[in-house]
Amino acid sequence: MRIKFLFLLILSMFFINPAFSAVEKSVVRVAISAKSGFEYNSVKISSKNPISIIDMSQGGTSSQIAIVEPEKVIEIKMNNSLYDIYVDSNLKYKNLCGPLLLNSNSELEVLELNKKGTPAKYKGMIEIKTSKNNSSFNVINVIDMQNYLRGVVPNEMPVSFGLEALKAQAVAARNYATNANMSPNYDLVDSTAAQVYYGQNSYGDISDKAVAETKGIYALYKEHPIMAQYFSTSAGITDDWDDVFGNGSPSDKHPYLKARYDKEGQKPLTTEQDVKKFYTSLDGGIDTNSPKYRWSYEFTRSELENILHTTLQQQSKAGLVSPTYDGDIKLEGLKEIKPIKRTQSGKIVELEIIAKNGTYRVKKELGIRRVLKKNNAMLPSANFFVETIGEEKALNLENEEETGLIKLFSSFDDDKYPKTFKIVGGGFGHGVGMSQFGAYNLAKMGKKYPEILNHYYTDINISTFPKTVLFNEYNVWYKTEFYFDKNTYKKAYLYINNHKGASEFPFKINDLEFNSTREISANKVVKIDITQYLQNGMNIINFAPLTKENKGKYVIYRVEFI
Repeated sequence: MRIKFLFLLILSMFFINPAFSAVEKSVVRVAISAKSGFEYNSVKISSKNPISIIDMSQGGTSSQIAIVEPEKVIEIKMNNSLYDIYVDSNLKYKNLCGPLLLNSNSELEVLELNKKGTPAKYKGMIEIKTSKNNSSFNVINVIDMQNYLRGVVPNEMPVSFGLEALKAQAVAARNYATNANMSPNYDLVDSTAAQVYYGQNSYGDISDKAVAETKGIYALYKEHPIMAQYFSTSAGITDDWDDVFGNGSPSDKHPYLKARYDKEGQKPLTTEQDVKKFYTSLDGGIDTNSPKYRWSYEFTRSELENILHTTLQQQSKAGLVSPTYDGDIKLEGLKEIKPIKRTQSGKIVELEIIAKNGTYRVKKELGIRRVLKKNNAMLPSANFFVETIGEEKALNLENEEETGLIKLFSSFDDDKYPKTFKIVGGGFGHGVGMSQFGAYNLAKMGKKYPEILNHYYTDINISTFPKTVLFNEYNVWYKTEFYFDKNTYKKAYLYINNHKGASEFPFKINDLEFNSTREISANKVVKIDITQYLQNGMNIINFAPLTKENKGKYVIYRVEFI
């Protein structure tokens, strides 16, 4: 069949980097946490079906050393940097180098570990790999992206938020996982340090549907999947990445993570008066139904001094307090908590704590939240102002006189200290990217998930992952699978970048073959309306590898949804 181009343009500006060569991450590696963190000395695993065990040090996936019968308990212990394997408490294999790979046709259960109140179960494979300290190991779930997201989405967002909000969450989580590379051993962890992942324990109908109906869909900025930051609750203004997390280097720019304002006409909060007015008002955001939209906490001075004595030491070890507070001389006479630097939303990213016996600066929004704890929990956000209530004179103990057990104080300091500190603020989380309560409320307003994503991420495209087509001698075709919803999108465009001038690259859209591609000449990018060729639901686009005479050239393609 000869392709009929419905829409053809020279669009070189859409492909900023024609040599894009990143690979879509179809499998992720997730470190599973235990009570003591991500380091194990032993672990017990079982399954309803047989488990194959492979010692990867013996030649890769073909090096199967055992098949363990169903319901048997496999215990792996580390012994002098090597692995011993027990089956039902009987030692079967000793001094294996690893890594070890465990696989079954059924879910793998990590015994003595609960996730969401039930025994932890995982699809995919379990890898046992020595950690960097060489005296313990990581337990890693190796799993395909879709099943990973099924275990993430309902834990990062309540399913009660509805399908469209969950779809926005699924795309954000897919983007986040695609960009993640936390360790040589794994891509992500299963905690709030990355994305909360409880494996098969948390699969559910609505969240599974959200993952399935966004399969293959990404948020792109200039052809690259964005690092889709998200958080619980916006107070009405989100923040620039640069202001909250940026280190100032050119490589640390995230231009799609810009401050966004829920209320039209809202301006940045540039003065302390602006901040106080904004955070004592309920007008200005779409997250007003969140329990953390506005909040306040009160501390007595002595209570806060005691808290700071502990938290300043903790954050000093993290390098976020200057000068370092070692706790040798306890902080006393707390006078003021003073914002030094704020973002557009009024978020404090540098704070000064002024006391009679020392002044300390705290950096970063997370450091500030962790320093000002209440009931052993850090502040919901760093978007706040501080009020002081009451004053009392401080006794001058240098001039005290003693008569027996009675101390007579002969004079008073001129200094006055607050009796109570009240912290008033709004929002929950770091405040960069997508607000999850905001996604919920936009969905309630009738917004589809692409509109939600575009509300929070600047200048993005909703698209499949860009694929690079090359010559390969095995004649393996390049495949893109994606879900298309005709109630969500009006159009779908296939972008083809033939910057290197390949002469032929046949492709298929579902069962339709498009063989004549010579119209796509060298140094051109074309945009083809393929809406009529797509079905409501799953679709597949396949590109043939380039021919031998085109060896050394490449073609890049993706599908964008409008």
